[in-house]
Amino acid sequence: MGRVALVTSYPYGVGDPAPLRLLESAGFAVRLSPYQRKHTSAETAALLAEGADVLLAGTEPLPEATIAAGGARLAHIARVGVGLDGLDLAACMRRGIAVTYTPEAPARSVVEEVFGMLFALSRRLVEAHEGLRRGQWNRLVGPLWQGRTLGVLGCGRIGRQVAEIARAFGMRVLAHDLVEDPVWAARHGVRYVGLDELLAASDALSVHLPLTRRTDGLLSRARLAAMKRGAYLINTSRGEIVDEEALADLLQSGHLAGAALDVYREEPYRGPLIALPNVFLCCHQGSCSFEGRLAMELQAAENAVAYARGEPIPRERIVWLPGMAAPAVGWED
Repeated sequence: MGRVALVTSYPYGVGDPAPLRLLESAGFAVRLSPYQRKHTSAETAALLAEGADVLLAGTEPLPEATIAAGGARLAHIARVGVGLDGLDLAACMRRGIAVTYTPEAPARSVVEEVFGMLFALSRRLVEAHEGLRRGQWNRLVGPLWQGRTLGVLGCGRIGRQVAEIARAFGMRVLAHDLVEDPVWAARHGVRYVGLDELLAASDALSVHLPLTRRTDGLLSRARLAAMKRGAYLINTSRGEIVDEEALADLLQSGHLAGAALDVYREEPYRGPLIALPNVFLCCHQGSCSFEGRLAMELQAAENAVAYARGEPIPRERIVWLPGMAAPAVGWED
């Protein structure tokens, strides 16, 4: 029986077939998602039950019951992307299933999206564009960001790059993270502050946190209300971090000037934020530059091939491999 690679990440191999060719050249029979959207755990389980040696997974939930559907044959989950929320890593460890990801690949794409969303939202560019299509000549006004304060909530791969680029725009940058790097901060003119000060002082707050027990609902109604009046919120990390109902209320009341969101608690998003004029919404596409998407897909395929052949996997892409006492990345059960 030949090796089978089940791909539930979508899109995959659409912009460039190189990841598919790599898997096939290594002897994998590739089965692509029939859904062309984010899977439910039950849908993934049904596909795994048909037999697969490696799962190239997207952002769909992978609880223990879904993982168990792969039986003894499933040896490796290669995450196409960076987030580990929704994946029962403890179950993988108990079953001896290797877990890898591609943390570097999407970073720059998300960074660029942050500034595109901030400028489009605050300068009301989409509103002007749509108005002109309707024959309206509206010269809309928004803030100049030079000299204003950007708050960066979470200073990992993406948050740091956002901070550095904001400084190049002439913005003042405040940051909050559980682990501070004073050398990096001093080099780039970034000041670490507590969460309360970050919320109160930022003209725009950009969220770059993983989804964990600590961060689920972190930006609650009370914390959103504690943000500076007239501030903007940008979330390109995980939707569960933000209380969406509270955010809608604060946008409608005028306490917050606007919000730009790429992620939501439930996707596809169908909630009340869609109807608000001071909200800029995207479809969880922060990683979807041509180059970023290809890098994610290709690196996941490389991880799958290397593990199947018993070859080394780049250290920064390893979450857990059989024989390791603990995961290689920070993780909460």
